[in-house]
Amino acid sequence: MKKTIKLPLKSIAVCGILIASISSAYAQTVTLSLAQVFPNNHPGGVYAERLAELVEERTNGDVRINIHHGGVLGSEAEEIQQLQAGNLDLALLYGVSNFQNLNPAMGVEELPFIFVDSEHAHRAYDGEYGAAVTAILKDEGFIALSYWENGLRHFTNSVRPIVEPDDMKGIRFRSAEIPIRLKMFELLGADAIPMGFNELFTALQQGTVDGQENPISLISANKFDEVQDYLSLSGHIYNAAVVTTTPEAMSKLTSEQQQILRDTAEELKVPQREMIAQQNVTLLSELKENGIQVNSINTESFKEVVIPLWESFAEENGNELINLINKAEAE
Repeated sequence: MKKTIKLPLKSIAVCGILIASISSAYAQTVTLSLAQVFPNNHPGGVYAERLAELVEERTNGDVRINIHHGGVLGSEAEEIQQLQAGNLDLALLYGVSNFQNLNPAMGVEELPFIFVDSEHAHRAYDGEYGAAVTAILKDEGFIALSYWENGLRHFTNSVRPIVEPDDMKGIRFRSAEIPIRLKMFELLGADAIPMGFNELFTALQQGTVDGQENPISLISANKFDEVQDYLSLSGHIYNAAVVTTTPEAMSKLTSEQQQILRDTAEELKVPQREMIAQQNVTLLSELKENGIQVNSINTESFKEVVIPLWESFAEENGNELINLINKAEAE
């Protein structure tokens, strides 16, 4: 005859509460927030959406990512502040140089012509240089999950084609208020006018400035060809796009979920970069068809003029990051 064990009602109730609590903990959905300043159809926006889709799929719906496109949460400087305050979990930041106010060495990416081309930049970010940047960001309280791409910047203007450094003289260029970039324009004899990006099209249209510099994707998306006559393929600055988070945000996830987020962000790096490359070809052709005149520049002549920027940067921040970037060129 089987014996039946009778538990006190109080014990049964406690067990039920514990089981319910454990089940609830495992079933709890974590919702993270991600911000980025470009439109949702920019390659960064497209793959931020893909990141959210895959992370939700691979965590069986337990981790969701809400994406805020188009700078609705503020500038990239404000996104960094929100990350620090714990009010934002992730940001896709278009340029390591966004962190130079925290650590001046992060301005290395702004040194003109330090990257020969995108492939050189990819080798650097995927190698020792990227590891060094990741370590610096970690010391500042951030986690770099992956280095996607913003791309190479090129000059456009409405005055003349730019081939030699002397062609820059007297042209008024809109510039982000980044010290290295402002000094670059000064060395090249151009007039740099700090201005918010959202003011740029109107300023070009009204002649407040004559030119600007941005990747091809942004030149096309913002229809600068409507107010610019010349596109000079300078590739003078390369900016990565850093998928950034913080230890506080990662602590919301289990170790398995953290690894899924890391792996997925890194996996998407390749197709995101490829989308940029494919768009560059297509969009450049469209810009030509729309009437903008396209030319190449004498890169070596430009490098000779701006090399003092490299030297002053090394004096202030050391040679380590510059040497790692140069090492990646030969790999």
